[in-house]
Amino acid sequence: MELNGALSNPFAPDKSLLIRLCELQQKLLDMPSQVPRKPRNRPIRRPPVLELVTRVLSTADRPMRAREVHAAASELYDAPLLLHSVKEALSAYTMGGDRRFRRVGYGIYELATPDAGRTTQPPSALR
Repeated sequence: MELNGALSNPFAPDKSLLIRLCELQQKLLDMPSQVPRKPRNRPIRRPPVLELVTRVLSTADRPMRAREVHAAASELYDAPLLLHSVKEALSAYTMGGDRRFRRVGYGIYELATPDAGRTTQPPSALR
């Protein structure tokens, strides 16, 4: 004897579940017209981290640690910056075509001079 069809789709004279489901659907459809959502504010502009880091290092009289650059850039911007963003800018612009920073030591950077394309130290000394 197979009860598959009889138990999986029982006959019910009142369709209360279906009626409640239709009522819920109608309620959810009517909700936006009663309480319209307000548009979001425009996202805040991203801070110019690269320009801030460049300005901090150009005014510095000595090579600076990444944390010092972060603190000075945050003070200059008058709002907190992400340390990761500052470190990323310092790291990215010591390599590649635009080498505006020079890595002096582990986590220590300075503004590159125009003739800073060549280093007098071997690359192993920079690590």
